[in-house]
Amino acid sequence: MKGAMFRFCGCVAAMPIAAFFLPGVHTADARTAWIAGAFLGFIYLVLRPIAKLILLPFNCFTFGILGFVVDVLLVRLAAQWMPGFEIDGFWWALLAAIVVSLLREGAGTLAGHGA
Repeated sequence: MKGAMFRFCGCVAAMPIAAFFLPGVHTADARTAWIAGAFLGFIYLVLRPIAKLILLPFNCFTFGILGFVVDVLLVRLAAQWMPGFEIDGFWWALLAAIVVSLLREGAGTLAGHGA
């Protein structure tokens, strides 16, 4: 439970960072970036495990690359549903998904060492 909370916080923090450093990721303002991060974190908590489980056999054949495609699709889904949050294309969504993954896993790692 603690790890999931830290990963969610990492996801929330990833969107303002991605919007600041990646020119293809746009948010209306800082508040929207934080809300988009929280929305993406919720999507990652709910939809990502289901998608990963369904696509597990195909993910094995692609050596994990399909996992990044799932993350990109979730980032694009969040951009479609969240007003004031836009991503210019697939490649920017891929870079944003990499930033989110790095911060999520980094926060999850911190949760494991802090006990």
